[in-house]
Amino acid sequence: MGEIVGAAILSHVPTIMLPEKVRLEMNQGKGDTTLIPGLKKFRTEVLDQLNADTFIIFDSHWHTTFEMVVDGRDHYEGFHTSDEMPRSLADIPYNYDGDPELAAIIEETAKGYDDVWVHVSRNENLPIHYGTVNLVHYLHRGERILSIGTAQNGEPEDFLRFGEVLREAIDKSNRRVVLLGSGGLSHKFYSLRDIRVYEAFDPKYLITPEAREIDEKIIDLLLEGKHGDVIDLMPIFRTFGPEGRFGHYLMSAGALGGKEWAAKGQKYSEYEASAGTGQVHMWFPQPVKG
Repeated sequence: MGEIVGAAILSHVPTIMLPEKVRLEMNQGKGDTTLIPGLKKFRTEVLDQLNADTFIIFDSHWHTTFEMVVDGRDHYEGFHTSDEMPRSLADIPYNYDGDPELAAIIEETAKGYDDVWVHVSRNENLPIHYGTVNLVHYLHRGERILSIGTAQNGEPEDFLRFGEVLREAIDKSNRRVVLLGSGGLSHKFYSLRDIRVYEAFDPKYLITPEAREIDEKIIDLLLEGKHGDVIDLMPIFRTFGPEGRFGHYLMSAGALGGKEWAAKGQKYSEYEASAGTGQVHMWFPQPVKG
């Protein structure tokens, strides 16, 4: 029997890949982001203790349209340059193994459902995205990496249902799996003309006070383990454009009991702004059903 040994929401913002000098300039000389030390602490305090075989990364920067797409290749090696931000994210090296065996189990399991659409791609030309690469850079220590895209037209029920399929597939495997939701909270940017003025990390630079308010409400509920309330808030939260339609969280929630999931979150960073968007690292240890 395989098992899920933990879940997290982790920010992958390009800021974490920039030189310290550039980050300090962005933050107006008021100190550095907490996201980088947060990832390092998460690796040593959490991941080093879990003896996981595979990290499943729900990549909210990888947008799919007709199905949930699983990257089923066996190895990844090269240099990543982001088509969105080639000035900031260029020639980032990566070298890690995938988990084609688990991908195949997910593929086979999904065939038993008529309301969940899954495609496992083994195409050698399939792009990878910085939502995966940035986390691998800080967290990978030899674990297999299985990256899954986020349907840009998915509804909460689609993500939750896929999470249920994923849990069934993991149960059939022999893997110890950590679920990593790679993405942010509210996700609306300042205009191109204004965005450079609002790069500092203080939450006061969120796109609107209302966006900050809903993000902080979501964080408070997650800290209390009230995942049912978070799921119920999705119609309101979605009006603030959460990254990846918050699929990177909802797929984990679906895999861990949906509204019955009761694991209390632990913050591994402060709540920060990034060009108007909300970012935080949160870990859910020993996920359990209520």
